[in-house]
Parts: sequence; C-alpha cells; structure tokens
Amino acid sequence: MFKRRLDQFNRENVGMFDLASIGITLALAIVIGFFGGKWIGGKLGNADIGSYIGFAIGTAAGFIEMFRSVARWNRQLERMEKQKRDAAQQDQETEENNP
Repeated sequence: MFKRRLDQFNRENVGMFDLASIGITLALAIVIGFFGGKWIGGKLGNADIGSYIGFAIGTAAGFIEMFRSVARWNRQLERMEKQKRDAAQQDQETEENNP
C-alpha cells in the first residue's frame, strides 16, 4: 500500500519538485560558471575577464535549464489534463450506453 501511494505521489508531484529546483539550479549554474571562469582566466592570465565570461555562461546555462524545466512541467500538465478529459469522456460514453 505504501509503495502504491509513493508511486502516485511521485507521478503527481514531479513537476512541482522540478519547478522548486529552478532557483537552486540557477544559483549553482551562476556560481559554478563564475568560479570556473575565474579559474580558467587565472590559468590564461586574466582572472577578471574569465570571471565575467564564466558568469555570463553560467547565467545562460541556468536560464536554459529553467526554460527546460518549465517546458517539462507544461508537458506534464497537458498530459494530465488529457488523461482527465479522456477519463471523463469514457465515463460519459459508458453512462450513455448503459441507461
């Protein structure tokens, strides 16, 4: 019984958890990009320019992942709505066939 409820919870809330992780993902991408760029820039001779470039790349990567998460969430919502419509239509057809 517990496993079944856990599976149901996971199916229904995957999108919610995906969206909740957007802030953390965006912040981590920016921080990793900044410090990675600073490290690479230091190896190449100019840490300041490297940190700016890394920050820009990290910000872009974070926003790309944010848009992907929102798109996944929208697809899941559309799938759930379609399942509800199909179930309602099937129930309606069953009621019409069994007066």
